[in-house]
Order: sequence, then structure tokens, then C-alpha cells
Amino acid sequence: MQTLQLTTGAAGVPALAANSSITNALAGQSVEFFGSKAGILTLYANADAVGVQHTLFLNDGQDIKTVIPPGSSLSVASTVGKLKTNEDFIGQWAVPAGIRLVWGLTNTTGGAIVARGMFVIS
Repeated sequence: MQTLQLTTGAAGVPALAANSSITNALAGQSVEFFGSKAGILTLYANADAVGVQHTLFLNDGQDIKTVIPPGSSLSVASTVGKLKTNEDFIGQWAVPAGIRLVWGLTNTTGGAIVARGMFVIS
């Protein structure tokens, strides 16, 4: 099992500034590319305020599969700064080997917002 927790604006992840987007918050992270084995991806995510949208794509280099459609809203954290697996479950998907994960984030507000996600691969 592999787990990656990421927060915008920390540990190599760009900040989610006002009215901006991050094309792939997983760029350069350990789970961006699935290795030689297929697996199960479980995603937990939230934001510190209303106004963050996200999308998730699986890209095999030839085809792109939309897992979470663009414009899907992230829920607001019940406790600012905390990710809770019992509250912030987004979904679970089978992922084939050799796939690139692309998790895009968009801030639709006039102020910076922190978003966070936890990617669990088993």
C-alpha cells in the first residue's frame, strides 16, 4: 500500500491562489504514475473554504479517461486544516498499470484557498 497526502502550497505542490487553477497537483509526486502493477486508488479530499473544484483523469499516453468530471466541487473541511477519512471520502477506482494520474484543482473565489487530498493505492 502506498499513501500520499498533499496540501496546496506545501511540499512541492503549488498554492491555489485566487481565481487560479493547478493543472496537475500530483505532478512530481510519488503517485503521479502507476508502476507495472494495476491497483485500487482511494481518494479523500477537502478544502478550507467553499469554491474549490476538482477533476481526476487517468492518462495512458493515448487515451484520457475522466474519473471525476471537471467542475466537481470539493467539500469544505469540518475542521480547517484536517483531512478526515470518515468525512472526506471521494471515491475508489481500479487503475490499470502504466497510468498517469492527473488531479486538477480550480479556485473559483477571490481569495487563496488551501485544498488537500490523500491518495491511497493498494
